[in-house]
Amino acid sequence: RVQPEVMAYASVSEGFKAGGWNPASPAGSEAYGEEHAWHLESGVKGGFAGGRMAASAAVFYIDWADLQLNVPNPLVPGQFYVANVGNARSRGVEVEVTARPHAAVELFGNAGYTNARFGEGSVSSGVDVSDRLIPNTPTYTATFGAHVEHPVADAVTLFGRAETVFYGEMQYDDANTESQEAYSLVNL
Repeated sequence: RVQPEVMAYASVSEGFKAGGWNPASPAGSEAYGEEHAWHLESGVKGGFAGGRMAASAAVFYIDWADLQLNVPNPLVPGQFYVANVGNARSRGVEVEVTARPHAAVELFGNAGYTNARFGEGSVSSGVDVSDRLIPNTPTYTATFGAHVEHPVADAVTLFGRAETVFYGEMQYDDANTESQEAYSLVNL
């Protein structure tokens, strides 16, 4: 605890995903091995304004060995199989804020930035993907919104929620030849 309502934390952990078998894959790719990862995270969390506001910020780093990745099956269009492609790393920052300006109203927002790349010597589908972006990982994400509630009876509460979600550009494939442009969604 840095102050009564503010804490700092750090976490270091190691994990793995078990290897397995592909039900359909090119010859020689029927099995894939374990994936190992080290996760490091540090941040601060706190409450303010008598509990009506909360904020947190964190930085993270993930170091993978033998990353398991869904790669396209060149023999069957639209089908994927799991393969170990090598090493990778991901690092970034996340920030989150919530506020209750009124007992019935909650405002919230969060944003994150991620730089996730394959390590040197990583090979996927026979291609060197060293230092390329890991597929399906947007460069940034953000969400902003509000939640409003109003009790209408003892056991009934009427509520509404609206949010806007933003996603940065991301790659669809491990060679980084196909990408999804940044976009946003509105949820009501």
